[in-house]
Amino acid sequence: MKLSRFVFGDPLKTENMETEKLSKVKALAIFSSDVLSSVAYATEEILLALGVALCAVFSLPIAGTVVGLLFLITVSYWQTIGAYPEGGGAFAVAKENLGEFWGLVAGAALLVDYTLTVAVSLSAGAVAVISAFPLLSGHAVFICLSVLVVVVISNLRGARESAGLLSLPTYFFIGLVLLMLIAGICGTEVPAPRAVKISETSSLLVFITVMRAFASGCSALTGIDTIAGGVTAFKKPQYKNARVTLLFMAVILSTMFFGVTFLADKFHIMPKGSETVISQIGKSVFGGGFLYYCLQIATACILFLAANTSFSGFPRLAGVLAKEKYIPTRFAKLGDRLAFSNGIMLLALVATFLIVAFKGDSHALIPLYSIGVFTSFTLSQAGMVRYWIINRGDNWHIKAALNAFGALATCVALFIIVDSKFLQGAWIVVFLIPLLFYVFKKINRRYALTNTELDLKNGGIGELLRPIKNAQPKVVVPVSRIHKGTLAALRFAASLSNDVKAVAVSLDRKEIDRLKLSWRALNFAIPLVLLKSPYRSVINPLLDFLFEQDERDPEKGKAIVVMPGFVPGKFWQNILHNQTAAIFKATLLYKKQESEQTRIIVEIPYRMKT
Repeated sequence: MKLSRFVFGDPLKTENMETEKLSKVKALAIFSSDVLSSVAYATEEILLALGVALCAVFSLPIAGTVVGLLFLITVSYWQTIGAYPEGGGAFAVAKENLGEFWGLVAGAALLVDYTLTVAVSLSAGAVAVISAFPLLSGHAVFICLSVLVVVVISNLRGARESAGLLSLPTYFFIGLVLLMLIAGICGTEVPAPRAVKISETSSLLVFITVMRAFASGCSALTGIDTIAGGVTAFKKPQYKNARVTLLFMAVILSTMFFGVTFLADKFHIMPKGSETVISQIGKSVFGGGFLYYCLQIATACILFLAANTSFSGFPRLAGVLAKEKYIPTRFAKLGDRLAFSNGIMLLALVATFLIVAFKGDSHALIPLYSIGVFTSFTLSQAGMVRYWIINRGDNWHIKAALNAFGALATCVALFIIVDSKFLQGAWIVVFLIPLLFYVFKKINRRYALTNTELDLKNGGIGELLRPIKNAQPKVVVPVSRIHKGTLAALRFAASLSNDVKAVAVSLDRKEIDRLKLSWRALNFAIPLVLLKSPYRSVINPLLDFLFEQDERDPEKGKAIVVMPGFVPGKFWQNILHNQTAAIFKATLLYKKQESEQTRIIVEIPYRMKT
């Protein structure tokens, strides 16, 4: 307990929720680290897709197109924040305006994107570290998982503390990149232009290549929606602060992303397997000195901490889905530190699997990227079009037109991304989104059926309120040996009824002989029944005996099971014991039986001091 308090901090009271709200400065760090970190790899992905021959012609137009799309999406989410100040993002917008089907598709897409964001960000951060320190080559997975542990702990400590951790590295990165852009544009000698040769007969191939490069560059836009989904995390006035933060994020991102692409074109830089594009630009501008290493450290930090955006968005979205009963309701509950702890742990486990499975290779993960977020972009904006048509208001025609154009643009971008990346691994995401949709529906249906069956409106109340007439119910006490827990259970069983039987399964002759001797010595009035088990099973003979007791004196109903046991002093000590009683109880609870009469199971635990 002391270690837990030291690592995660003391529990916070519910009334402290307001103190956990974020200012615009901290919110920009916690919600924007993902989208700002894309500066470190989005340009590189464009250049990788274009190749040497096409970079000089198309890299800047593609970057400009991505920036234009960025502002189109920003305007859309600016309107979404005003319309839905309670948060919820694409899921809330799509579900309310387009229906449950599209809402769940948007929710599934976002959950997939948040998970991939963690894996991609950490993997890209590991590459940045290895670029500066080649001796660490081969240790990418270890670097990723080590940083993941730190990010998870900081988030479990609460939003305010994770924001405090993020603020300095985020602004450090922004400052160094802007300094690099100013120095690179104004004060660095320009290399001679590179020759450009594009075959006139390969126009179709050029078009396909450019579309693939655009699809790769769209990875710069993942994370824009997180602010719209986390409006409630801001200090009051919440939606106004969220809007201002969204605008600042868009301006900073567009400046850095286009500037890095411009410098890559200016210095004729192409991706290398051993060094990132931003590292090469840093060397060209700063040389190999102090500022270069500061840039690499800042880049690694922002990439590592970009995962924090998902640890803010994923648990909040999971909480919304849980309240709607599409995923287990435990994900809607706040932990000791007023954070959605269950969602944080689930995201960490899935991200760990992806990092290990893809060996920390960001280039292998990026083809899976962007599909989820562009699906949510499209559905969110389409939902906002219907919102304006229904609710109208001032200048609703213009607002609806902006959202409609945004939905069309992001839909086209989505098809390009799917077409370009499908065979490179994007098919996994295309498969996962419908699978998650199916899981959501099954869970929601299960909750609905449970509520229907338990609802008092559906009859059966009279039977449940009728007093039990049997003054002497049948009671069965499974025992293995005589200990204090057994004595407590037998004492309680005897207080319930005179019709009590203890039962043991004979597996070891010596143990059974010892049990019989103890039974006689203690002079129990309760009879002991010994069951044979030729196949060494404990559970099946006990079940058979219990069902025999059920059939005896049917008017007394099903036999009550009183289960003796003991609770070890330490939780980990449970692994030292067989847990037969727990298995037997679980089997009784879930075994299908013909009779609908309730089986009463009573546990009498003896709590150990050591």
